[in-house]
Amino acid sequence: MSARSLAAVLLIGASAIAPGAASAQGRAAPPRIGFAVGGGAMYGTLHGSDFSGTRAAAGFDATAGILLRRWQLGVGYDRATHGREDTAGDFVVSNIFVEPRLSLASGTSRLTPYAAVRLGRAMATYETVVGITDKATGYMAGVGGGALWFIASHVQADAAVQYDRLSHDYGTGGYADAEKGGRASARFGVRLTSTR
Repeated sequence: MSARSLAAVLLIGASAIAPGAASAQGRAAPPRIGFAVGGGAMYGTLHGSDFSGTRAAAGFDATAGILLRRWQLGVGYDRATHGREDTAGDFVVSNIFVEPRLSLASGTSRLTPYAAVRLGRAMATYETVVGITDKATGYMAGVGGGALWFIASHVQADAAVQYDRLSHDYGTGGYADAEKGGRASARFGVRLTSTR
């Protein structure tokens, strides 16, 4: 290979590598430790024969957690009020959960995708047609994915989709006889962070 050809190859290689290096330098390293709080609106539907007759509904969720590099280890609460055919009022579904999130690699410094798992306590209440309020507790487990869009240095828009499995025990004796089904939801909100 001639010196001129070698120089051309080196020039092409350098020009291909330089944008990637500049982009890597432009992306901020994950914070070593910090704190995050977030909240937003959600919209979801309940699935399964035990949830037949329910309607899709809007709700809200709120989370708080500790940031450890690419991880957010948090707790949260969500609540949605559904309509249901066999009730005299609203069918309120709420959950208290723990949620570990893992930030994934991204090609841009402004957008950060993430994956999440939720495990927690499920709750439901509704008023029967004879005026009695039924209350249930159970379990929830779910997976989700979303993305954070950096609006400012400590403020991000947070959009995600989530699928959960829910169980509601109205005192029937255990999980086997509990009301069970799935919930698919989408949410959009804001996350605030403080890092060290």
